[in-house]
Amino acid sequence: MRAGAMSLSSDTPMAERSARIRPSVADPADLLFITAVAIWLIQAVYMIGHVDSWLDEGLYLIKSSEYFSGRVRPYSLEDATGYPPIYFYVLGAAQWLFGHGHLTGRLLSVLLSLCTLVLLRKSADRCLGSRLAAAFAVLIYAANPMVIAYMSTATPYAIITLLTLASFLVVTETKPLHPLLQSASLGVLAAALVLIRLNLAATLPMFAALHLLASGHGQKRALATLGGAALVAGACLGVSIMIFGHGLFETLTFLPGLTQILWRFTDVGTEMHDVLTLTRSPNDLQFSWPVVREVANRYFLQLYPALLLPAIPGGVLSLMHFRRIPLAGFCTLYFVVMTLVHLLGSQSYCPPCLMAYANYFLPFAAIPAALCLVTVGARIPVFAGRTGLILFLLAADYYVASKSRLGMLIPDWWTNSLVNVQALAQSLKPLLPDGRILVLSDKYQPVQAVWLAGRFIEPYSVSLFPNLREPLVGLDAETKAKARHALQMRGFRDATALIDDLNRPTAAVALQETPPLSDMLALYLGKPNAEQVENTLRERYSKIGHASEGGVTISVWMPK
Repeated sequence: MRAGAMSLSSDTPMAERSARIRPSVADPADLLFITAVAIWLIQAVYMIGHVDSWLDEGLYLIKSSEYFSGRVRPYSLEDATGYPPIYFYVLGAAQWLFGHGHLTGRLLSVLLSLCTLVLLRKSADRCLGSRLAAAFAVLIYAANPMVIAYMSTATPYAIITLLTLASFLVVTETKPLHPLLQSASLGVLAAALVLIRLNLAATLPMFAALHLLASGHGQKRALATLGGAALVAGACLGVSIMIFGHGLFETLTFLPGLTQILWRFTDVGTEMHDVLTLTRSPNDLQFSWPVVREVANRYFLQLYPALLLPAIPGGVLSLMHFRRIPLAGFCTLYFVVMTLVHLLGSQSYCPPCLMAYANYFLPFAAIPAALCLVTVGARIPVFAGRTGLILFLLAADYYVASKSRLGMLIPDWWTNSLVNVQALAQSLKPLLPDGRILVLSDKYQPVQAVWLAGRFIEPYSVSLFPNLREPLVGLDAETKAKARHALQMRGFRDATALIDDLNRPTAAVALQETPPLSDMLALYLGKPNAEQVENTLRERYSKIGHASEGGVTISVWMPK
């Protein structure tokens, strides 16, 4: 009897728990969110093996490995770096633990992006007050192959998105938190964003204003919290500068507006000022409104239609009803401001890069997009609304996948483009000696192949060609020397420095065979300087062999 009573009493709680679990699993919001995560994962698994690599991904992979191992010191004469440091060490730690190469970095990004989906759902729920609308936001976000392509690479897009959404949740938290805890959280997140991507400094005043907005009548406490956060962020940045030195300080001060003030009244940043005013590169661009319009259309609106088409009317709705849904209105304003910052800011060096930079703030567009679809869905029958939404997402998915721009990331839908790089690395292994290898190439494959072959690459040759600049014609000897010093300090090279590199001890030179070296260099250095560099290579080195794979041929040259 006692045993029967015990059995009955133990079964009852289990039955109650099952009854509580079943409605949750059957909840349309949960099912929709699970569907969105599944859609994301299916695409991410494909993207890991099929998205082609490029210069920036190779730069992060190679430099993070060397920085974390201590073989190269960032922000030094050997490697001026040019980017804030945190992501290098996150990726470097992952490679140290799980192995070097693309797979580790890409799996790390996929893991971080899945965490991003959870935070996006929570953020959308807080903005719209509806779990179903929040799940819609995640589904709309997951219905963009270009987003998942970037978020599945060994680049900081996933970690930045994660930290930005975490910052949004902290600044809008209305439950009582210990002031010191909230200040510390905000300060650490602010410093982390700046120490990963300098452009995100623009988010800090916006999030500060949002915190004041969300605090309601408790603005004195909110101001105290922001003051504490500023102290914590300043301390984190100060410690980072103490660790990495003057080079990081120069990097962190290179912000539009701040840079001009510092150039006028201090010596901070004068090296970069000299680079911009005393040297030239064919990559230097002039601002052009027609280019702005083309980039906005071709590299933004046409690439993320499943997200942006409903986000535009949803953004208008959120602003019209700002008093009722202020957080959704903020998301709209944040998305617009960050789009303009990156659209206009990239005009001086890489206008099409907006297609990549958009991934820093696209989740905030998913919230007004969900608002639009939920508003429309409330006015039509449930079944028709759901069916229409699914058809819309599938059609938008197909539209994006068929655009030629996605071919920039996935040149071949059926084969893994990274296999060619790995095969090239295996072919190079017998040819490459131990020691420092100087790589001369305008493609990413030779640099990454030498690294995957287990050799140490001269740090400045990882991103060599975009960093080639020449002093302006007509400078006197003193000013030309000043220009060359600035180039060296900020990680650039001119013809003279490149010739000096070839003349100093190097184990070997890995050279991209096609097009010829002088033709590759002529675009950046001019024909006479390019021929002088090639002549120096042939005088100092002898070709010992070559390796080919996937249409790329690399020759190996040993010192005579």
